[in-house]
Amino acid sequence: MQEPGHLLTTPRLRLRPVTEADAEAIVTAINDYEVVRWLSRAPFPYTRADALAFIAKNTENAGQVWMIEDASGLVGCIGRKREFGYWLAHSAWGQGYGTEAGRAVLDWHFADPEAPGLLSGYHEGNGRSAHVLEKLGFVPCADRKIHALALDCDVTIKGMWMDRAEYDRAICGGRHD
Repeated sequence: MQEPGHLLTTPRLRLRPVTEADAEAIVTAINDYEVVRWLSRAPFPYTRADALAFIAKNTENAGQVWMIEDASGLVGCIGRKREFGYWLAHSAWGQGYGTEAGRAVLDWHFADPEAPGLLSGYHEGNGRSAHVLEKLGFVPCADRKIHALALDCDVTIKGMWMDRAEYDRAICGGRHD
């Protein structure tokens, strides 16, 4: 459900714009090698300065980038600015939050009949993210190599794509939970 101010809510989550008050929670969540190893643009160790730079780049991106909160507070981030992507704090893994937040963002995105398709992807070997994207209805597309800052090496991103047809199939065909 969409609310004023680019807030999206689900039964368990609140997706809201990025604020400066998020800095410490972002550092706590991302400065975990098990989280950051699957992110391309985040360095490791991840510092307060990194969080503040992320916040500065995204405070004007309401409707493009959201922080994900559950009853305990900030548990991740999701966006569709350059491409569809997300990260979750390690403590939030395995709870279905990626799928739940992803559905909210995709429903909001494709509510616009002129919405363009969305590119996404996951690091080769990240089966959890592959599973989430498949459940959401993304389909494979071209892979690409990128430099992952935390790993300081090139990694293969397994490309995924969703356009209106894939979105409609995911909705009408009954999504897999």
